[in-house]
Amino acid sequence: AGSLCFPSSWSLREKFGKPLQEIHEPVPGFGPGTRPAELINRMFDGLQGQAVERFNWSIQADDRLYHPLSNVERIDRATNRPSRFPDGDVNAHAFIRVERQTLRKLPVSRDILFTIRIHLDPLKLLADHPDRATLAASFAEQLLALDQQQLDYKGLTADRDRLVALLGRMAGSA
Repeated sequence: AGSLCFPSSWSLREKFGKPLQEIHEPVPGFGPGTRPAELINRMFDGLQGQAVERFNWSIQADDRLYHPLSNVERIDRATNRPSRFPDGDVNAHAFIRVERQTLRKLPVSRDILFTIRIHLDPLKLLADHPDRATLAASFAEQLLALDQQQLDYKGLTADRDRLVALLGRMAGSA
């Protein structure tokens, strides 16, 4: 069974009933036969009763929770545009979308419950955070470490340099 309210560039229809490796196939470096895919399989196989959590981030150009376009549709649209942000102003329009993802094996059925809680904040709020220098520098490093496939996947190909520059200014203003 599944319920999806606020997708992050995927639909339940495209994922439901597929093996884990196929679900993660669009993610750069996570396709069938890759080391990360094998790690994910082992993690799911080894789940007992404990909850496991991880966080996943993205940057989007608006404050909507609902982003139903599949990765393929989003990537096609993103690579045909110079910027995802109106007038290219990332400071005015960028939002950090953080997903808190949890996995738990249910005790009776042994099914796995997968949940996602979305947190969405304007990137410009980071400028007022007490640890802005550390957070902004770390975020900029993560953006710079993305390869071309990862940039395309996250829809950041045209905007990474502007985002890194903004984060650099935040990091330097401590």
